Amino acid sequence: MPTLLHIIANPRPRGESRSLRVADALLAGWRGAHAGAEVVEMNLFDEELPMVDAAGVNSRIHQFMGQELAGEERERFDRFMRYIDPLLACDALVITTPMWNFGPPWKLKQWLDTVIQARVTFEYTDGGPRGLVPCDRAAIVGSRGGMYPADGDPRHTGDFLTTYLRAALNWIGVADVRPCFADGVDAKRDQAESILAEAEARARELGSTL
Repeated sequence: MPTLLHIIANPRPRGESRSLRVADALLAGWRGAHAGAEVVEMNLFDEELPMVDAAGVNSRIHQFMGQELAGEERERFDRFMRYIDPLLACDALVITTPMWNFGPPWKLKQWLDTVIQARVTFEYTDGGPRGLVPCDRAAIVGSRGGMYPADGDPRHTGDFLTTYLRAALNWIGVADVRPCFADGVDAKRDQAESILAEAEARARELGSTL
């Protein structure tokens, strides 16, 4: 039975979040195409993600160096693995996120800092870094107030969210990263409903092929 990991980086609840409205359409498409599929959902704003402080960094460095971890250091590293394990176990990944000030919300950045770990989700080889996450496809969905059209338009330079997430996910082995956003819901408020409906249709189709 396929499993989809749904990472939510949005503090607003369903019913208020436009990003989750687009995401729910994608999930409907996924479930329609995968009978009995399991969706594991995690809202990062409800999670106490581990701190990447001095003790956390040391546990990760020692693990990378192949040292045996024990005691508090083992406990600290296990906190990171609590979030890494679902990523290693999923068949598809969906990240639902708004774009804050041209990039990801801080909680999403913290999650990436948690799950990108040498010798666990990627490794260094003679030919360069190699991703170790078995899931090779992901969708990034959400809504954005401004307009960020396809490459070639100078306004697209403000979309550091998609560029950053694609680079980070590619690094750990998720090669196929597909964005699906409802753009312009604030810039074109009089058209917001039609923009969202069109994004929902695209998201549903994306979910059926993810």
